[in-house]
Amino acid sequence: MAPSTPADIHAPKQARSQQSMRRLIDAARQILNEDGLEAATIPRIAERAGLSVGSVYRRFPDKDALLREICLQYFFDKHEFLSHMADQIPPEAALIDIVNGMAQGMMKSFMQDAGLMRATFFYSREQAEPRMRQRIEKAGRRTFELAVGILLKHRAQIGHHDPETAAQLTITMMVATIREMVLFSCPKMSSVDSTRVAAELALVACRYLDVKPKTQ
Repeated sequence: MAPSTPADIHAPKQARSQQSMRRLIDAARQILNEDGLEAATIPRIAERAGLSVGSVYRRFPDKDALLREICLQYFFDKHEFLSHMADQIPPEAALIDIVNGMAQGMMKSFMQDAGLMRATFFYSREQAEPRMRQRIEKAGRRTFELAVGILLKHRAQIGHHDPETAAQLTITMMVATIREMVLFSCPKMSSVDSTRVAAELALVACRYLDVKPKTQ
């Protein structure tokens, strides 16, 4: 998915410039993922991308503009990943398998991008201006609603008396638990295999949803 282009960013017009933009974004994401917000300076990002500092400033007026782009792109990528996953789920799929697949997918994705997720989380809450925070929150809600919709497409297998509320709480619980582990390295869970944690989360979620066996 191509990067979004807020008004204060000079959108690339040529293929070579687009490749440079992609290298720049990738380099910034790598540094954020490895070393966090403070390490993501314009000179270091430019060096990692193989670009001059001046070429970075021609695209982004300052570091904050670059961080805004990366934060938005992070949520767009998560939405695209989940949307692709939703398209692959057959209508006849068992909800217990869907919930387990979602939990495992969330865990793998969050663990792979732990540093980037941490940087995005704290930037959006502590440094982003209110208008940008609203855009980031809106992007996050779109992904949340998509995840809830995946569950509700199989509401016939949900035994809970209020499927809509139960589906929302299920996604909230899974995301919050995994995010807590990734962001703050929960010491009590650090020795537990992440795949097992995801499986246990799926089990808890299915019991709360009161998932019914798939009828033939």
